Parts: sequence; structure tokens; C-alpha cells
Amino acid sequence: MADYEITGIRQGGVDGRLHHIEAVKVGESLFLVDQIVAWIEGGVHRFWIWFQEEKVGIVALSHGSSRRFYLTVDGGGFPPIALLSLPRV
Repeated sequence: MADYEITGIRQGGVDGRLHHIEAVKVGESLFLVDQIVAWIEGGVHRFWIWFQEEKVGIVALSHGSSRRFYLTVDGGGFPPIALLSLPRV
């Protein structure tokens, strides 16, 4: 299993979901969130971001009503929307 830094995001905005992230930048490549979720859930790769000068893990969670997976930070007292602080790509 390898660890990768997420360095940017591409937001969706479809259907009024203002905080919807549809893709993330890892290195020089852009990956759809569904692919990142599959890697996390399958134990293939781990992902992290730099937030407030700390390395913060990324996890995939299932939304309560839609059951759709999304990416968020792994606890540590950081706000769940820390991914939105990354540069837009």
C-alpha cells in the first residue's frame, strides 16, 4: 500500500451541492473521487493532505441518506471540509 498526497480538487456543483468534490489531483494526475474511494476501500492506497501545517489522512465515508461515498479528513479535530481549502484544478 502506498501513500499519496492530494494537492488539489475539482468541485462539481451539480444539483446545488456546493461542497461536492468530483475529482482530486495527485501528483500531475487528476482522478475521479470514485476511483480514490475504490482505492481507499480496497486497501490499495492511502491518501492525505497538508492542512494547517499537519499531515491529515483522508477517508471515504458513506452519506447517510444517499449512501454515496465522499472524501473527508480522518478526525484529529480538523473540520470535515478541510479538503475544500486545497487549490482548484
